[in-house]
Amino acid sequence: MLDQYKKTHSQSVNQYIIVDREGTIKESDDIIFPDLVGKNLSTIHPFFESIDEALQDTNKTHIFSCIHLTNPENETIITDIIVKTFDNKKLPLVIISDLTLHYNNYQTTAQVRNESVINSQILELKNEYLQEKEAFKNAFIANFSHELRDPLTGILTFSDILKKTNLNEEQLNYLKVMDSSSYYLKQLIEDILDISKIEAGKLELVIEPFNLRSLLEDIKNVFEVKAQQKGLTFSSDFNSNLPEIVGGDALRLRQVLSNLLENAIKFTEVGGVEFNVSLNQIRAQKASIHFQVKDTGIGIPEDKQEDIFTSFTQLNSPQTYQGAGLGLAISKFLVGLTHSKISVASKVGEGSTFSTNINFKVDPSYASIKPVVKETSSKPVSDKKYNILLVEDSEITQLSILKVLASKGNYFLDIVTKGEDVVPRIENSEFDLVLMDIKLPDAYGDEITQLIRKMPEREHKRVPVIALTARIFKDDLRRYKKAGINDVIKKPFDEQALMSKIEEYLK
Repeated sequence: MLDQYKKTHSQSVNQYIIVDREGTIKESDDIIFPDLVGKNLSTIHPFFESIDEALQDTNKTHIFSCIHLTNPENETIITDIIVKTFDNKKLPLVIISDLTLHYNNYQTTAQVRNESVINSQILELKNEYLQEKEAFKNAFIANFSHELRDPLTGILTFSDILKKTNLNEEQLNYLKVMDSSSYYLKQLIEDILDISKIEAGKLELVIEPFNLRSLLEDIKNVFEVKAQQKGLTFSSDFNSNLPEIVGGDALRLRQVLSNLLENAIKFTEVGGVEFNVSLNQIRAQKASIHFQVKDTGIGIPEDKQEDIFTSFTQLNSPQTYQGAGLGLAISKFLVGLTHSKISVASKVGEGSTFSTNINFKVDPSYASIKPVVKETSSKPVSDKKYNILLVEDSEITQLSILKVLASKGNYFLDIVTKGEDVVPRIENSEFDLVLMDIKLPDAYGDEITQLIRKMPEREHKRVPVIALTARIFKDDLRRYKKAGINDVIKKPFDEQALMSKIEEYLK
């Protein structure tokens, strides 16, 4: 029985054959091939005809690996064949080792390893392709949005200028349509850039103290008007126990709440919208605040309520409801950065309720922070005439800024379009402020600013520099600050954004 087990389970079965120099079989143990005595080796397989020369050697060992033979059961076996020769007094020995299991296991292992290597290489190539594709997409979006922002800046600023001229009611209505379309386009650009930032992993929250109630009141005032214009009711309830100053990202909170309210008004034809904010609790210097936006709109089918948070997804025809389907996807991501989520409860034809709980930092030191009140006066900062240098290659932006400053009456504007001309111009003139486009055809604004900061004259090197740019990623802002840029005006900008920043640095 042991011999049977050994034969069945051994990884190699060996047959020993003694032959003469011509290959005639003299003795055999018949383990694999029976009844061989008196026959020639070639009767086993034609391969053995090739070992004639090996049989003529003396005191040599020849090994032939991975030889495929057919056994008496007509099965293919994979063997190693060893031919050992001795001196002329002893006949050669041929050993046939059946290593079929060994070779099959090795082949399987090698195949798995090779497939693993191939799959790894394919994955690596796919990753490289996706990275290149992502880099190209982000660069395209950034460059494309940059090209859109200059003409959009022209539309916004000249619209503001037109409003101050003698227009009749019909012309003012035309301007309102232009403004609405411009701000919608501006929001689309911002949303596309935010999605690009999200996919690139560059969108982060900036945590700073801000006046929560003031922000909520601002948002309420904006959307109260929008609801009234559509014939809807708008109600709000902000709990009296809400903390006044909290630490968080006010810009992104406004963006999330505005997206939710914008959608609520957009998809509601009859009834109204509710905007409610309440305090859950304050614990360990963190305030958990509940935000709720409720409408009586068209509602969302239950099986589609997750889909609405996917980029570029709209459940309704774009011809019916304007939008690119980005707002909720961005809001979901921003809320996710606070380790929270947006919940939705909705019934078709009855309306929807969106809610979320967000934690904000609460610190006793915030009590000393006074709310910043931005003044938007059109009056000059003083009677002094200020010299401003504009470094900008876009004629639309040049003309927009020129018209705005000319309307104020106390600004002189000098314009430079090439980076190489900036330092010589500053050396030969005195400027109170520099407006610096970041992306020029021959240079970058932050590099030019570094040259300004290295100028020997104190009054030159300390002149305030405000960047004009669409690129305000966190890395970009750090780079601008390191270069010596004092502040940033984000493109596209309107008259108010431009003047408030200029007046801030000329006080």
